[in-house]
Amino acid sequence: MADFDINITDDFEWPDGTKPDRPRLTEIVEYVLKSERAPGGTVSLAIIGDEAICRLKKKYFGTAAVTDVISFDLRDKSDEPLDCEVVVNAQRARQVAQQSGIDWLAELSLYVVHGLLHQLGYNDKTQQDSQRMHLREDKLLSELGFGKVFGESRE
Repeated sequence: MADFDINITDDFEWPDGTKPDRPRLTEIVEYVLKSERAPGGTVSLAIIGDEAICRLKKKYFGTAAVTDVISFDLRDKSDEPLDCEVVVNAQRARQVAQQSGIDWLAELSLYVVHGLLHQLGYNDKTQQDSQRMHLREDKLLSELGFGKVFGESRE
């Protein structure tokens, strides 16, 4: 069985003092990695808000825009063990969840799963690839007890 080092940082200013359940987020990351048969490695999960993710998007992608998740492959070579950072936007998760009438942890978990799948070889550049990726997200999130989270209206 592969070993994973999972580190979670939470730099979001939670207005109501609510914090995500770190053990549950760790469980979600481990579940995705094991389900996808990742060979082991390190995953850093950063929880931030709109302003911080907008700065990252500008710095690394040249566009100052709010997004839900960004993930970075930190390996020097693709044949090395997994080493990545998944940055999720808690502020956006709370907003979208409220608008959609779903639990915000389910929405945040969607972002975590999406970012991890990108690091494990999935992409959403074409309609076919996007459909494949979202079907895998639905399956993983259902197995984790959230059900289908991704909605067509957010495409």
